[in-house]
Amino acid sequence: MRRLSVVHKACGVLLVVSLTITGCLGSRDWNYPPPPEKAYLGVSAAQKVDGSLVVVPLDDKRGTEVREQYWAAVIPFTTHASATYDRPEEVSNPAPTDVVSFSPSRDFARALAEEIRKTNIFTSVTFVDKDQPVPPSDFVLQGRLYSTRWERNISTYLLGPAGTALWFAGLPLGTTETEVEMFAQITRVGEPDKALWGFAMEFEAKETESIYRGLEDSVTNYPRGLQEGLRLAIEDLVEKAPSRLKP
Repeated sequence: MRRLSVVHKACGVLLVVSLTITGCLGSRDWNYPPPPEKAYLGVSAAQKVDGSLVVVPLDDKRGTEVREQYWAAVIPFTTHASATYDRPEEVSNPAPTDVVSFSPSRDFARALAEEIRKTNIFTSVTFVDKDQPVPPSDFVLQGRLYSTRWERNISTYLLGPAGTALWFAGLPLGTTETEVEMFAQITRVGEPDKALWGFAMEFEAKETESIYRGLEDSVTNYPRGLQEGLRLAIEDLVEKAPSRLKP
């Protein structure tokens, strides 16, 4: 009974810390173009393609793992406690620091459509969400989303609940790792098996966080990493599309 009481008190300490941290989070919503610049890539096409492009949401092929072990932080001599989500936006009642508000298969595809539209390489670029009618077009961009894995590790420095005092002293709370893996290609409408252009991208980001800084970075890493990954893809499209996407 005494051991159970200690665990309850320890969890209470961590809950107070969590609620304190919540005030430092800022926005947890998807933003594209990503902050702080909030600017598109700025890639322009020297030659245009005589045709319209439709972009549809990515086919979601992500895993479904949900592993939450923050409770381990209340145990002295534990090196770290963690939470891992394959689909962070679908987690029910996550800790405040783990909230991520986005729809990756839709938001990533829309971001890609916006970047391509800014190049002015097609006569028009239209993003079409699920269940919306697809307008007449010449080309379609579609793809697959393989990963948006999120993993946060927190450390109480082997001290259990007492270690949270070190967070307020400025020591790191822990780290968060985010990753994205996806593939997309352009085909003619009605010819889904004949890719005219495509790209694959992977990125990983790791942030060291404290209660005073870094907690929002692990969320904005998604749009920042996506844009950086799209840079080479958009430049490649602008260079190769005029010859590959002929009428």
